[in-house]
Amino acid sequence: MDRNSVFEKAQRKVNAIKRFYYHLTFFILVSSVLLALKGSTVDWFMETSGNSNEAFLKWIDWNILAIPIIWGAVIAVQGRYVYRFHFDDKKV
Repeated sequence: MDRNSVFEKAQRKVNAIKRFYYHLTFFILVSSVLLALKGSTVDWFMETSGNSNEAFLKWIDWNILAIPIIWGAVIAVQGRYVYRFHFDDKKV
């Protein structure tokens, strides 16, 4: 393996790790905002739509919760993918 290919492989690993941490940071920020505004969002939907159906409000509530849950699962898979290849490789 020549020196350039080793450098390029190491550079790809570092870039993958950087992208993972950027994605994780964005996830934490957006999820925090979503969860902090969850109650007021449900109240806003209730006021603006005039719909006080309990099933509709639960549906809105669960949709707000589903976003961080599904997104968190995607990030967990991404982290496993990034770090599996990072730690399994003994050579840089």
